[in-house]
Amino acid sequence: MKLRSVRGTHDLYGSELKKYNIIREKVAKYASLYSFSEMKTPIFEFTELFSKPLGEYSDVVLKEMYTFKDRNEDLLTLRPEYTTPMIRAAITNNLLNDLPLKVYGIGQMFRRERPQKGRYRQFNQINFEVFGADDPIVDLELITLGNDILKSIITNHKFELHINCLGKKNNLVKYKLELEKYFENNKIKLSEESRKKIYSNPLRILDSKEKNDIEISNNAPLIQEYISKETMNHYEEVKSGLEAYNISFVENNKLVRGLDYYCGTVFEFKTKDLGAQDTILGGGRYDGLINILGGPDISGIGWAAGVERISMLMEENFVSPPYIHLAITDKKFKNHLQKVIKYLKENQIIFYWNYKYNLKKSLSKANLNKANYVIIIGENEYKKNNFQIKKMNTGEQKEINIENIKSFINDES
Repeated sequence: MKLRSVRGTHDLYGSELKKYNIIREKVAKYASLYSFSEMKTPIFEFTELFSKPLGEYSDVVLKEMYTFKDRNEDLLTLRPEYTTPMIRAAITNNLLNDLPLKVYGIGQMFRRERPQKGRYRQFNQINFEVFGADDPIVDLELITLGNDILKSIITNHKFELHINCLGKKNNLVKYKLELEKYFENNKIKLSEESRKKIYSNPLRILDSKEKNDIEISNNAPLIQEYISKETMNHYEEVKSGLEAYNISFVENNKLVRGLDYYCGTVFEFKTKDLGAQDTILGGGRYDGLINILGGPDISGIGWAAGVERISMLMEENFVSPPYIHLAITDKKFKNHLQKVIKYLKENQIIFYWNYKYNLKKSLSKANLNKANYVIIIGENEYKKNNFQIKKMNTGEQKEINIENIKSFINDES
């Protein structure tokens, strides 16, 4: 058997893992700043948790979920999204007694999509959720939080905020009926994929990337014609808040979310630097979802962002602390080597030794690893109870006592 990774999966190591860890650190920093608590849920749940709220005709339920039976014949699914598991955790652990509840998480999701640039079948996702708060300022807070996180991580790329209002559930029911009629009358001009969605999920046709579908959608009825005054006032307050924060946005009346439970304010941060997979963060309101899952009838709002897509937009000029490569020329100097290792550990100085007793190979490895310094231990250093330290970017070399290693590095940095 030839060893290979499963299609649509990828390994994290080297610079990619460094970027992942930077993203985690930034997310944790802003989560603390905005008073969100971290939550972790299992990577699989009972299938009903996803199929019930996502809707019978949701793309995720129809073709993307990894579902299997366990030994007890229970139907389980690897989580395709994070919102419903977080709601399930909040309900089953009695966390909704003190509202609002603000939680976030970073974890692995699984969808059997066609792998593309920035799209994997196993991927990492960031989620922020607020349960039990329906004030427009909560919508504003989550959007500004997303903006802050992206700006702190993606410093070399532009992204654009798109927003829309889908109205309440009863507004959406009327709107979908009108869309059905409209797309049915233009059925012959639609793509084959969009024709399948006319009676199941006509909103998704508005999100199609097919040229003919876009042209047809441009003349489709607008959701704003079906939204109540109260909901529009809520949406207007969100827009006013964004203007007050100097966050520019595009009102996109074709913006819909891929999951059936969204309503009210919806938003996406998009970029032109990733091709067709242009959304790097998206979310919105899902009032009523918590009640559908067996919790109280309270509001909810949140967003999700793909770690891999964000990572693709990051620069790789990482700033690392100084690190030392150890070069020992003979096994008989091991005791002297242990002295410097003990010193470096006690002073929390990063070091590396390739377990070779060859100066040439050690220096070559130090160059490859971009070491800042090399500490050399040979016959002369062993006899004098000193160490030779070499600064790699200049080639400067100096013999020093062990107690002076830290100050030498600090002076040179």
